[in-house]
Amino acid sequence: VWSTTNAVNVTDGLDGLAAGSALFGFIAFTVIAYWAFRNPGVYHLVNPLDLAVFSAAMAGGCGGFLWWNAAPARIFMGDTGALALGGLLGALAIVTNTQLLLAVLGGLFVIETASVIAQVIAFRGFGRRVFRMSPIHHHFELLGWPEFTVIVRFWIIGGILVAIGIGLFYTDFIARGGLG
Repeated sequence: VWSTTNAVNVTDGLDGLAAGSALFGFIAFTVIAYWAFRNPGVYHLVNPLDLAVFSAAMAGGCGGFLWWNAAPARIFMGDTGALALGGLLGALAIVTNTQLLLAVLGGLFVIETASVIAQVIAFRGFGRRVFRMSPIHHHFELLGWPEFTVIVRFWIIGGILVAIGIGLFYTDFIARGGLG
């Protein structure tokens, strides 16, 4: 939970980047929890339908927030919102027993955090920078990419990682004897 919380906070640097990426994660947990509800003999979760509704509500909240946070933002999330979204994603991973899958579903957050770690290690250890600026979304801005381009491309990466995560979840479902 702590790692996810801080990873989402690191990602919150451009208008809509963290909320849009978290939206994908909440949609994934909606699917996962609903799937567990429909297959109680395979996944033994407590109140999976409630988890699906909660995840859907969080996805809806992120979507509504994006209306006002799209560039140029009129409302900012700040640390309080980013930390809350990360904490909720981490908590959903725990209650759905998908902690390892969270690294794929939130792969964009992992990439952002890894870029900061690489930058710190390289600068402190060797006096050199790996990126022009970290987290990596600022690196691409300094390369001349417009903010909107960075955000949308990172959303695409996040969406692809969520699709891979849902595919892995489905593969696990089949391996556990689902649909059989």
